[in-house]
Amino acid sequence: MKIFLSSLSASIVLIAAPVHASDTAYNALRAACIGQGRDAQNRVIELSGMQGKPQPGVWKVTLEDSKGGIIELDVQGNRVVGKRSSSIRPSGSKLNISVIQLDSDGVFSIANDEAVKAGVGFDRVNYTLTAANQSGLPTWTVELFDGPVNRVGTLKIGADNAFILERSPELAVSESQKRDRRWSKPGEPVKSVPDAFHRFGLFGKSTGYKLKNWANGYGWTDDKNPTPPSE
Repeated sequence: MKIFLSSLSASIVLIAAPVHASDTAYNALRAACIGQGRDAQNRVIELSGMQGKPQPGVWKVTLEDSKGGIIELDVQGNRVVGKRSSSIRPSGSKLNISVIQLDSDGVFSIANDEAVKAGVGFDRVNYTLTAANQSGLPTWTVELFDGPVNRVGTLKIGADNAFILERSPELAVSESQKRDRRWSKPGEPVKSVPDAFHRFGLFGKSTGYKLKNWANGYGWTDDKNPTPPSE
């Protein structure tokens, strides 16, 4: 599904929509730029939202004013609820909003998938959208937290293509680890239908070894190299 931005001249793909659309970064950008001049979308430097569950209650949009100063706008839903001047300019270039293809709900979907693969639990998310280089290509930085201050992982995701550019060590899982985490261990609940078949296959393999060893006089064991029976 795509939403085409009339005021921002960009389209943002909604990969997943776990919350109301008005809570996402797309709507915050649109609401912030209204009333800031016709070229406001070309003066956005940074967008951030803290403590998202999964979306933050308030987004902060930082942009240049018409005189080159810095202003910060707090956006809640579709309304600007706070505005102030700032002497601190965020690092990075102005965002090239026209190439953004990934809204914040899609960012959450990607981050959640990566956390599941890595076996990492989290209860809130911090979002920051900045320009990666002088070309203004936008990059999402997503921080996952479990509890008030315990950061459990960080991702950088291209807002123009949804590619994962960087993972923190907590989320960097090897392919063998990913495969192992798909399957439950003995005594654990079955995780999925494929896991049930996997468990059944292991049981059948184990029983096959036991039958073979028993028939050959090695006893009822699934050891692949059993100790020879004593005479």
